[in-house]
Amino acid sequence: MRCLSTHLALALALLVPLAAPRAEGPTPAGRGDPALVEAFGKALADEALKGARIGLYVVRLPGGEPIFERNAAERLHPASNTKLVTTAAAFSLLGPAYTWHTDLAVDSLGDKGEAGTLYLIGGGDPRFVSESLWRLVEDARLAGLTRVKGDLVVDETWLGPQHEAPGYADKAQDAAYRAPSGATTLNWNSVSIRVVPGAAVGKPPVVTIEPGEGYVELRNTATTSRKGAERLTVSAKAEGGRTRITVGGRIPLKHRGITVRRRIDNPALFAGYAARAMLKAAGIEVKGKVKAGEAPKKRRRLARVRSRTLAMMAADVNKLSNNVMAEHLLRTLGREKGAAGDWDAGRAVVTDFLTKTVGIRGFTYRNGSGLFGDTAFSAKEMVAVLRHMHTRTPALPEYAASLAIGGLDGTLRRRMKGFPPLAVRAKTGTLSGVIALSGYVTFADGSMGAFSFLFNDVKARPWVVWKAQDAMAKTLTAWSPPGKGR
Repeated sequence: MRCLSTHLALALALLVPLAAPRAEGPTPAGRGDPALVEAFGKALADEALKGARIGLYVVRLPGGEPIFERNAAERLHPASNTKLVTTAAAFSLLGPAYTWHTDLAVDSLGDKGEAGTLYLIGGGDPRFVSESLWRLVEDARLAGLTRVKGDLVVDETWLGPQHEAPGYADKAQDAAYRAPSGATTLNWNSVSIRVVPGAAVGKPPVVTIEPGEGYVELRNTATTSRKGAERLTVSAKAEGGRTRITVGGRIPLKHRGITVRRRIDNPALFAGYAARAMLKAAGIEVKGKVKAGEAPKKRRRLARVRSRTLAMMAADVNKLSNNVMAEHLLRTLGREKGAAGDWDAGRAVVTDFLTKTVGIRGFTYRNGSGLFGDTAFSAKEMVAVLRHMHTRTPALPEYAASLAIGGLDGTLRRRMKGFPPLAVRAKTGTLSGVIALSGYVTFADGSMGAFSFLFNDVKARPWVVWKAQDAMAKTLTAWSPPGKGR
C-alpha cells in the first residue's frame, strides 16, 4: 500500500489550471429545500471561494427527485470524479467478476527444460505487481523451464502500442500518477527510489531502485553533507527505450533517507527486464535480449496468473484514485466491447453507454482518469450516473463499495470525521483550480441520496473547498424529507 499512498499524495500536488468552457448567463444562489439552501449558502460564504464556478446537485433515491441544485447544468471539469463514469461503464458492460490474465509461454521446451524463445504476454491486468510476476516465474519453473537460449519477448498487442493517455501531455512531468498504460505492465508503471546518506561526508548517497535492474539507468550526482537540511532532487526522463533516473542535491549524514516514486516510459520493456531479473533469481538464465514483439499463435503456455476481479480493482480506482488503473479499464472496454484496446475505442464504448443507457449527452469524456484534458460533465450528469448505478442489481453493491467512506478509508480517510458511520461514500477529485466530490449519502431518516459538488476556477487552497464540501455533506446526513423529524 506504500506505493499507492505515495501515488495519492503526489496526485494532490498543484497541477496546471484546468476548467471546462464557461457557460453564459447568471449564477443562481441555489434552489431547493429551504433548510439546504440556507445551510449550503453558509458553507459557501467563505470569501476565498469568490469567483469560483460551482455546480451542485442533490437528489433523493431511487426516484431522483432533486432537493437542491445550483448551476447543476453547467459543464465543469470533474477531475478524478471522471473515474465514477469509467467504473460505472466497466461494471455495467464487463461485470464485477471480470478478470484479466498474464501468460508466460515458449515456442518449444526441450527434455531438459530449455526453451528457444520465452514470451511474456500481457492481457491488460491493471494491478500486475512484483508478487504477480514472481508467481508467474515460479509456475513456469515448476512447469519445467530451466533455461532460455534466445530472447525474452514482451507481447503487449492485446491493448495495442499506445502508452500515453489523451490529455496527459498537457503537463509533461515524471510523477507516478501520470504513468503510461499498456497490456503488459508492472507496479503501475512506476519505480520506487530510496535514497539514504553515503558512508561518509562527501560521498554520494546510496540509491536503490525497485524494480529497475537492466531497465533503469541511474545518474547520481548528489553528495552526503555533514549537516543541514535535505535538498535532494529526483527526476525521471526517457532515454531511448528505457528511463534514466537522476539524483542530485545533498542529504545530511544522519538523515533517515527518502523514498519517492517516478513513472517509467516503456511499460513492455520495464516488465520484461524485471521478468528477466526474477527468472535469474529463480535459476533460469535468459541468454538473449529483452524486446517487445508478438507471440506466435502456436506456442506452449507454461504459466498463467489471473488478476483480481473488477469489483476488487474498482476499489483501488475509486477509493485510492489510481489513474493508471482507470486508463486500463477504459482500454479494456475498447478491447472487449469496441473496435480495439485503445482510447478512441474505449471512449466510443463509454460514450455509447452514457448516451443510450444512462441517458445523458453533450458531455466531454477525454480519458478514463480525469487527469488533465478537457473532460467536462455537469453536476446533474454526474448524479445521473450515480442514480443509474443505484438502480442496478439493485444498487450494484460492488459499485458503491468501491467508493471512499467518509472518515474511514481511501481519499476521505482524513475528512468527514465525526459524521454518522458509513453515511457518505464518495469520490474525490483534485487538480489545480478543480476540486470535486460526488457520491452517495444516507439521510437522517435512513433513505438514500446522490450528490455532486463540482468546483472550478478555484483560487483558494484546496482545504477551503474541502471544508465547504464536507459541511454540505454533513448537512445532508442530518436532513430528513419534509414531515419526517422536521
